[in-house]
Amino acid sequence: MSSLIPGAEPLSHAAGSSVGVLVLHGFTGNPGSMRGLAEACVAAGFDVEMPLLAGHGTKVEDMVPTRWSDWTADADAAWTRLAARCETTFVAGLSMGGSLPLWLGAEHPELRGLVCVTPATTPLDDAVLGALTAMV
Repeated sequence: MSSLIPGAEPLSHAAGSSVGVLVLHGFTGNPGSMRGLAEACVAAGFDVEMPLLAGHGTKVEDMVPTRWSDWTADADAAWTRLAARCETTFVAGLSMGGSLPLWLGAEHPELRGLVCVTPATTPLDDAVLGALTAMV
């Protein structure tokens, strides 16, 4: 694995709160894009988990072999850590990270709230898929 991009570090904050927030970054992003939200949750006294999703935070070649199942596994593991110490949990995410709360909510109905910022929820148009394929 390549060196981590500065600012892409994950965050785990245990405040001893009964309320926890899982914060998820988007596809091709890293925790730096969501750090402001995570730090606001920390400042409000909440427990916070903000993982670095598989293949992200380094270089694109590290992301190419990763799949949805890798990112759901990372999100689920982070939620499990948070739920083990908090009575009430929420999850917030951006873009693909905004889709992960929907998946987590389906898997864990005990989640108390989902915040989905510009979630990727529909299949991409063929023209968009073609452009992405050409870039890769």
